[in-house]
Amino acid sequence: MTLRPGEVVLIRIDFHQTPGGKLRPAVVLLDSADDDFVAAPITSRARISPFDIPIHEWRNAGLNAPSTIRVHKLTVLAKDEIVRRLGDLAEADRSSLAEVLRRAFSFDR
Repeated sequence: MTLRPGEVVLIRIDFHQTPGGKLRPAVVLLDSADDDFVAAPITSRARISPFDIPIHEWRNAGLNAPSTIRVHKLTVLAKDEIVRRLGDLAEADRSSLAEVLRRAFSFDR
């Protein structure tokens, strides 16, 4: 399976401290053509960090509620835990994500 940057997926997340897991949306940042991919989690909680990005066109991304990308919570996820593809970020939301990623990983401070 090949994933595209900006694609929104629904993934099964297992919790280490408690039994079971939940289905959560995430946005794909990098697919390096192996079994894993780098993603940023998506939450319906309001923005609380300068590294949280509201998704303005959340319906087009396949989400059920207004949502936020949590750039400061990046993770590596297994492709075989993807339940389904939900949609894609709109161009304006992709641009906002790219800007926050540049700011978050800039070594020129």
